[in-house]
Amino acid sequence: MLPAYASESGIDPELLETARVRLELLYGEVAADWPGFIARPGQYQMMQACLLTFLSAKAPDDEHRTGNNLAQLEAGTGTGKTVAYCLAAIVASELLKKTVIVSTATVALQEQLFHKDLPRLAQIIPELRYDILKGRARYVCESRLEGVINDPTQDSLLTGEFQEVFADSRRQAKGIPRDRAEAMRWFKSSAKKLQSGAWDGDIDSLGQPPDGEDWRQVQANAHACNGGQCEHFRSCAFFKARRQAASATLQVANHALILATLQTDSTLIDPGNTLFVFDEAHHLPGIAGDQFSYRARLGTSVKLLTSLRTVALRHSRVLPASTRPDPVAFAQLITACTDKLAMLESYWREAQLVTADKAVHRFPHGRIPEALIPECEQLAALLRAIVSVVSSIAAALMEPDESRSSSVREELSRAGVEMGVYLSRLKTLGNLLSAWATHDKVPWAKWLEWAEDAGAATPDAWLCASPMTAAQVLSKNLWRSVSAAVCTSATLTACGSFDFFDRLSGLNRFAKRRALIVTSPFDYATQGELRIAPMKHSPKSPDFSDELCEKLPELLREHHHGQLVLFTSRRQMQACHAALPKDLLGQVQMQGVQSRTELLKEHDRRVLAGGRSIIFGLQSFGEGIDLPGQLCEHVVIDKLPFSPPNSPVEEALAEWLGTQGRDPFTELSVPRAGMKLAQWAGRGVRTVTDRAVITVCDTRLVTMRYGQAILAGLPPFPLVR
Repeated sequence: MLPAYASESGIDPELLETARVRLELLYGEVAADWPGFIARPGQYQMMQACLLTFLSAKAPDDEHRTGNNLAQLEAGTGTGKTVAYCLAAIVASELLKKTVIVSTATVALQEQLFHKDLPRLAQIIPELRYDILKGRARYVCESRLEGVINDPTQDSLLTGEFQEVFADSRRQAKGIPRDRAEAMRWFKSSAKKLQSGAWDGDIDSLGQPPDGEDWRQVQANAHACNGGQCEHFRSCAFFKARRQAASATLQVANHALILATLQTDSTLIDPGNTLFVFDEAHHLPGIAGDQFSYRARLGTSVKLLTSLRTVALRHSRVLPASTRPDPVAFAQLITACTDKLAMLESYWREAQLVTADKAVHRFPHGRIPEALIPECEQLAALLRAIVSVVSSIAAALMEPDESRSSSVREELSRAGVEMGVYLSRLKTLGNLLSAWATHDKVPWAKWLEWAEDAGAATPDAWLCASPMTAAQVLSKNLWRSVSAAVCTSATLTACGSFDFFDRLSGLNRFAKRRALIVTSPFDYATQGELRIAPMKHSPKSPDFSDELCEKLPELLREHHHGQLVLFTSRRQMQACHAALPKDLLGQVQMQGVQSRTELLKEHDRRVLAGGRSIIFGLQSFGEGIDLPGQLCEHVVIDKLPFSPPNSPVEEALAEWLGTQGRDPFTELSVPRAGMKLAQWAGRGVRTVTDRAVITVCDTRLVTMRYGQAILAGLPPFPLVR
């Protein structure tokens, strides 16, 4: 009996035979023409599994979805997974007449695909057409650029305090206020480049990134777009890129864009007629969790609504009486809404739920106080009514009227754009309050956060809501709508099993999903070893840190070229760095002192010069960093990378699992640590000729029962104690 990943059930035999012949032909051409190509059994195995998944594609109206059109394929470093899934997707696309989208989590892989791997494939397969998909926000809106030059106050909604109503201001750099004269020079210079063709309107093609505040004023926005009615439609950077991408067989995108698009009625992506590859898929559940969550600043939302009352009534005065809203009724709606929001403000302030000293208040079991539930329900209903009025005003403003002069039409269009931006804010606030008022069997995490920059005079707070995991929303919005999808990564399993990814991604709801751990091309038995440092103290002991500081120099002196030391905390990294003897101190570069690019460049230089070079890094250096050969012959890991639930969402999930009689440590902490440790250990061997030692300074890996589970998911190095 064939394993599930190799099942041919439901696939037309003649179609399958045609596809396999075509795939063998392309694979042979790649093997002959790809520089330095090495045929690997694992690559071939993965390619065949991808092909079967794509040929099991479902029609958009097919509700019988057992999962044979979905696959999770773990393919470690050196497998050549990019060639495997691309060739399978190209063949399936030719036969099924479907578009292919390869989605990544990081810009680095996206750029590697678009600028390196796909151009190579196109040289071998001349008929391959590929392009890159980006969200609107990566493109300039010519109408808004023109508007801000002619009327610098027109986009005040997207600057200052209103710009931060629905974005986490803590994640934005707080710099010197932007000089408006300098900003205007940039606007005018950009407009000139755009009109002359010297710039294509893509932020990524600018030599130097613009100031963030400047860009927000002119970036394209779906809610502020007049589409085909706009006078700049034919030259619009976003729509030009979209038309160009539409003709491509294979499109490169990112997870956030895919998920954001599927939440809307956008036609940018047609999931039912698309074959998807999600590379770096282990990031997908986390990105989806962020994408489907809501947050809004409460006090500033009141100011936003107050501003809306004035702006909406001002713009509606120019409309015919038949399309003009009742100003009294609209003002009453706004007042009722702001009054209830003010009540929520009073509630959290009087109860002191969050303060400068207590930044987060999470509602246990995702249940807000009973008294607030009807208030939130009424607020959501009021916001829906306001959205309806604002939508009608925006539509009327953007309605083409040839009886008006071109200047008046453009002015009305810009007013419609402004109303569209308000609409997007209102819808987010309404969704947030609906989530707060709802308590499902599997509840959402709901919490308040102190707005750090609110100032003592007018304290403000964020209202937040998020699904505890993205499993349900991914199952409903993605897996049940795609034609076919392959999820792949070098580390998709945790502790040797797909169970953890299955649960977080929602793929466990599809019984016949395909799953395969692809054979690695590396001979771990001869290419390295896993050492457990002889530590006397466990990381739980207060003496562990001092012992690690004392032991580390001894471990580092055993190796003479490139080394990578990964720490689970900045404090431990700094303590070990401060304790280094002088001879090693000059050989160590520590993350955070200089840019990552500069650090890696200097590391390369030192190793190539024949010296010892040691990198001290944190979690981000444990993934996506490539140091082959002598650049990394020794990886040191301070301790098992357990991360306690320290976000409201993680705390809520652990709490809910406990109420179900399940163990959060076993179901969450252990597999997360196992997946992370596998990524970190994978930094050592990057090619078939590498040899590396992985040293773990945590004896729990061999003394605790969960350590055995984690070991099962690591590359099969010989274990040395």
